[in-house]
Amino acid sequence: MTIYTGPLVDTLSIGVIQTTLDYKAAWSSAPTISVSEDNHAWHEIRRAVRALSNHDEQPKIILLPELALPRTRLADFERMIFSLNAIAIVGVDYRLDHAQHVVKNEGLIVVPRNFWKSRPSRYGSRVWFGKNVPAPAEEISFPKYSPAWAFNGDPNVYVFDAGPFGRIGVSICYDFMDIERALLYRGRIHHLIVLAYNKDIKMFESLAVSLSRTIFCNVIVCNTGYYGGSLLVSPFHDAHKRIGYAIEGGGMFSAQCVQLCVSALDEAIHARGKDRIYKHLPPGYYADF
Repeated sequence: MTIYTGPLVDTLSIGVIQTTLDYKAAWSSAPTISVSEDNHAWHEIRRAVRALSNHDEQPKIILLPELALPRTRLADFERMIFSLNAIAIVGVDYRLDHAQHVVKNEGLIVVPRNFWKSRPSRYGSRVWFGKNVPAPAEEISFPKYSPAWAFNGDPNVYVFDAGPFGRIGVSICYDFMDIERALLYRGRIHHLIVLAYNKDIKMFESLAVSLSRTIFCNVIVCNTGYYGGSLLVSPFHDAHKRIGYAIEGGGMFSAQCVQLCVSALDEAIHARGKDRIYKHLPPGYYADF
């Protein structure tokens, strides 16, 4: 594997999309999204991507919450992303193994073939990553379906080298609370992206603030608009700068571009920064890249 060692960009533009998918309506009778919610989700996704494509500074990376993208729409979604020439990191509807009767909760990274050439692509690459631990509500619900299903977790920890955009860790909802997983990210990433369908938004906000300091990275939570609570937290020295983006309120559809500092954060991570832009590194911290 080739590790990028070139210069990093000053800032990275990320498109954060909140869709308003209703979990109870979508997965009431089976762990496959209902037709009505499938159509609703796809309508919102198209609206959001269209809005981001018209933004003055088009995002380089686009995020969708946990379970937001129906599997029936994968090919159409990829074509949209390829034409926009952005990387997408998105939560996808459950993957079902009918032979074993197990369910996987997955995220997908879509990378257009011509991304680094700055021109639209017709093809690209898919990289799948999974959720390790189901939320309690998920774990309870799967055996209640007829027939019953069980959850199959992904224990791997994923870190992606995004070249001049920095190194990115990804996590799906309940895994965000896994402290051992967080320690594996420490000193290895610039950005931690969390795709969520989470009701307890204040708890995730507190966790994002804490981990931005202890892992020492940008933390971006892309939560469902059904509950709201998407946010960006960075370990800036000045308190008023730490929350770079936040949206609250349930039932809110949203598509926003947010800016992440990259090169200055990298300087702070490697203790090379001359100006006091970021907090001091936490005790025992060292950069492993």
